[in-house]
Amino acid sequence: MMTTRPQIPETLPRVALVATGGTIAGTLTAGSENWAYESAKLSGERLVMGIPGLLRRAQWHFEQPYSIGSQNLELAHMLQLRAVLIRLLQAPNIDAILVTHGTDTMEDMLYFLYLTLPPGLLIKPLIFTGAMLPSDAENADGPANLSGAFDFALESAQGGPIGVDLPFGLYMQGLFTPAQCVEKHSTAGIDAFDGPYSVLPDEKWLGHFEALGAPADIGTQGQFSTLFDPATQIHPLFEAMEIAIVFCAPGNGPLRQLTDLLNRKPASVVVAAPGHGNIPENCVPVLRRLLLNGVSVVRASRVAAGGVVQGGEFNALDAFREVVNSTNAALFSESGSLSLSKCVVYERLRVLARSLIGNA
Repeated sequence: MMTTRPQIPETLPRVALVATGGTIAGTLTAGSENWAYESAKLSGERLVMGIPGLLRRAQWHFEQPYSIGSQNLELAHMLQLRAVLIRLLQAPNIDAILVTHGTDTMEDMLYFLYLTLPPGLLIKPLIFTGAMLPSDAENADGPANLSGAFDFALESAQGGPIGVDLPFGLYMQGLFTPAQCVEKHSTAGIDAFDGPYSVLPDEKWLGHFEALGAPADIGTQGQFSTLFDPATQIHPLFEAMEIAIVFCAPGNGPLRQLTDLLNRKPASVVVAAPGHGNIPENCVPVLRRLLLNGVSVVRASRVAAGGVVQGGEFNALDAFREVVNSTNAALFSESGSLSLSKCVVYERLRVLARSLIGNA
């Protein structure tokens, strides 16, 4: 017997849900003796219909540009989602946008969008959410996260004063974290995204966030928004450009990796060094050769928190701060307060901008 969807009053808010897969759309593996699941099995519409009463609370618009476990995220996916969000942000018949995304690369995606979405388009709430447990697990956290993200988005769209910044970031476990500050702090536990810049999702969220004093060197909203056209879903140079990451550990592994890179000459090398970004001395001569060949080098830390700033114990490459190329950009730099994953996102966009200007 055919069933019909209940009629939704046109006075209800118009909400777009963009589903991309992830654990929130995953299901447990039948018959598995161990706790195992498959990501990206349910559509966004199935997720909404699985939460009692949620379908009736809005005029829903569903999109699914792709469906993956977010460990499989590619640069093309990032561009594809950006294009979808720009179109929805520009759509006059959408009041708020929700995005379900896998947690593994939630940080990478949100920071990329923070740097590349045009600031002038953020005139409606744009809230990401996800889950640490699959949809059919006992105590699954996805339904509460999606419901909470929906409530926060609607309250922001309907009740916020004119001119006040609307939320763009992540809702998880009853907290909101602005896009530029999202980090996954744990591989397990439903509080994996609770961080020092997470705030209560209410009308005072922005004031609370500003009072926390977020780092100033995380870039600015839309800093690289002009690198791509609004509808860009593929960019050969962006995808082909190699950003090498060398993780320093005791032994000659880092030196061998850097020596191999001399032949490839990647666009940039991010060195994840111990402590305060203290690069091993035996790596410095090879890094000098890379710098002299026009390869950017970023000094980062393999430590999750604390950041890297100029000075400290390591200063062997400081002279290269004065070496500039045709775009007047220093070749040697620090990751600042950026996490390693954010550092790679930022550096990819920075060297792309440098390449495009140099080829203009």
